[in-house]
Formats: sequence, C-alpha cells, structure tokens
Amino acid sequence: MSRVAELIRQTFGRLTRRYSVMVHAGPDSGLKHYTLPAVVIPVLLAVLLAGLVGGGLAVLRWTGDRMDRNHVAHLENENARLADQIQDFRRTVQVFESRMQEAQQLEQEFRNLANLEPIPDEVRRLGVGGPRPFTELQDEASPSPVVREARESLDRLEDLNRQVEFQQANFQEMIETLEESRSRLERIPSISPVATGAFSSGYGNRVDPFTKRTTMHRGVDFSAWTGTPVYATADGTVTKAGRQGTLGLLVEIDHGGGIETRYGHNSRVLVKVGQSVKRGDKIAEVGSTGRSTSPHCHYEVRVDGHHVNPWRYILDGGPRRNGA
Repeated sequence: MSRVAELIRQTFGRLTRRYSVMVHAGPDSGLKHYTLPAVVIPVLLAVLLAGLVGGGLAVLRWTGDRMDRNHVAHLENENARLADQIQDFRRTVQVFESRMQEAQQLEQEFRNLANLEPIPDEVRRLGVGGPRPFTELQDEASPSPVVREARESLDRLEDLNRQVEFQQANFQEMIETLEESRSRLERIPSISPVATGAFSSGYGNRVDPFTKRTTMHRGVDFSAWTGTPVYATADGTVTKAGRQGTLGLLVEIDHGGGIETRYGHNSRVLVKVGQSVKRGDKIAEVGSTGRSTSPHCHYEVRVDGHHVNPWRYILDGGPRRNGA
C-alpha cells in the first residue's frame, strides 16, 4: 500500500512539475522566458501528431483525387481517339462493301459469258453465313457506343471476308469453265491453212480435171508456190503423216469432239503421227504430189466422219494473194 502511495506521489509530482522555455526573439528583444506545466507537453505532442496525421491524410486524398481526375481525362481522350479510329474503320468497310458489290456485278457478267447459271441470293447468303466473330465484343447490353460501333464494324468486316472467300470460289469456277471453253475453241478450225496463195477450187460438185466428169470435191483448194508453209488450223493430234493415195503427201489432224482436218498434195511433211500441234504450227509445205495438176493445198474438214464445207471454218478471210 505504501508503494502504491509512493508511485501516486511521484506521478503527481511529475505532472505538477513546470518547465522553463527560453526563446531568442531577435537582437532587440533579447530572450523571452516561458514556463509550461509538465502536463501540457503531452497534450501539445498529441495535437502536433494529430495535425501531422490529418495533414498527411488530406495530402494523400488530394493527390488521389487529382490522379483519378487525370486518369479519367486520359481515358476520355483515349476513348475519343478510338472513336475517331472506328469511324475511319467504318468508312473503310463501306468502301470495301461498295467494291464487293462491283465485284459481284462483274462476276455476274463473267458467268453470263461462261454460260453459267447465276447464283441465287439465298445461296449467296448461305455461302457467307456462320457464327458471329469476336465474341469478346458481343455484349449486346454494353452501354458504350464505342464498343457497339466496334462490334458492328468487326461483324461487317468478317462478313466481307466471307464474301471474298465465296467470291474467290466463284471466280475459280468461272476460270475453269472459261479454260475449258478456250480449250474447245482452240480445237475448232478457224484459220486458212496457207497464209499466201489464191482460192482455186471450192467445195461441192465440179468437173474433174482428169476425167472431165462432174464429181464431188470434198474440200477446197488454195493455189500457192511450192514450199509455201502449210499451217494447222486448230489444236490437235496428228493421226496421219505420209503418202495417201490420190492426195499424195497428206497430214491428218484429230481435233477432238469429232472434228478432223486434212491437208493434201504437200511437197514435204514436217510432223509425225502422235505429235501434238497448236493452231498456226507449220506442219507441211505446199506441193503437187498425188493426183494434182499444179502446186496447191487441198484442205478438208470432217465432222463426225462427214465432210463439210471448210469455208465455214475459215474465219480469217482466207489467204492473201502472193505479193499482196
């Protein structure tokens, strides 16, 4: 009990103790003396600490608010920049859509030239269908107009991409069809077998120069100098190349599709059986071999084994006259 009383007295003595503080106020004022009770010092320290803590918190809050405002301003600027870019992107997509429509019109013209059926609209729509892309932007309830515009633009771009793939397949089909058509056309006789010379005898009944009787002439004759080049009138494969009775040195070409051509009375044959030739290739030289009265090229066209008038297959007007 005595020890407790002693502690109380000591504590009370410290609290009632007074401290002197001397402050130098300036050269004229000298020293100023202040006396403070001991109990005031902890209070002053507590007030100072509270002020420091409060000031620090205020500074932190002000700094945080300022950073938030700067961050928001940055995001708004970034959002505006993205919105401008999306608008540019939308305009680019519109240009691509316009060009795709032009490509589809051009495709239709090509399909008409290739004798291909037009593609129905429902087939074209099925060809560009499928799941929507970019699922991360498919939030239909998104309040952001930038997100909605971006989603719409990306959807349109993906549709364009599918249309391009569909268009590529269509053009590939047309190219293959046109190549087949070109191959067939290249195998149809269409030029004169000689470039220079003169038409001397036509297709049909005529007076035979040897028998003087009317007989069927199964081709046309072009008079020309001996050695004048004889050309293949279409692509094909040589089936005969050599002497053939009254036609002398003969070249026969199978063009496929039931079409054959024959070139008679040559002085030289320049191709072999089985050889592939192209329209305009030199295959022989004009002569007067076989049953002939003068140098000329006897030219025949047969379709499905039947002779036809070769003039129906000479689309370049025939040979030019020598010296013309």
